[in-house]
Amino acid sequence: MWYHLLGWLSSAVFIFTWYGLSHQILQMVKAKKHSAVISQSLSINQFSSSFFAFYANFIFGLAASNFNHYLVWTRLGALLLLLVILAYIWRDRRSATSLMACSGAAMAIFLGFVAMGFRPFPTLATYGTNTFVVIVALILVQGTVHQIMLIKKEQSVGSLSESMIVSIIVKDLSTLAFAFTMPLATAWPLLFMNGASILSRGFLWLTMRSMAKSA
Repeated sequence: MWYHLLGWLSSAVFIFTWYGLSHQILQMVKAKKHSAVISQSLSINQFSSSFFAFYANFIFGLAASNFNHYLVWTRLGALLLLLVILAYIWRDRRSATSLMACSGAAMAIFLGFVAMGFRPFPTLATYGTNTFVVIVALILVQGTVHQIMLIKKEQSVGSLSESMIVSIIVKDLSTLAFAFTMPLATAWPLLFMNGASILSRGFLWLTMRSMAKSA
């Protein structure tokens, strides 16, 4: 009962993450209309690491014997929105790094759809996914740290959306609650990754607020 109740709650809260990512896209569109640099102060590292953090949850949900609809479809929506953000960054910068990030994200989504046709992957769900989640959690933290360093270096949050950061923090809190309904042996990768996300993005949000007050 609690599994499905918190699963639905987590999915509902995740809509705010879609809103946050959509708000980031609107921020970039708004900057373009004002002839500003639409990707100012945006870290490719941070958005790429966010993409693969969502991707880890996505793979975690489809690899298990019981297809986790709550994780898979909500994360797929976030992945598609992040792909749009990475595409905007690439169009703005036209750098090799931005092209690699955008094309890599597109390929990962394609492979995810392919994997759905061959699931489940019980061994991957038990061992491979857990290892993958831990690695992605560490990548996520360093990506967020890079974003913090970038806005401090440029002394501006630029086009970075505060709404996006807050929505992701709220999402992580709801995912933690959902994960606590699962056996610890199954849920610890989600607990580890989302806990790391809350701490690192919480610090990013506080840094953005501090810069806004001193501006």
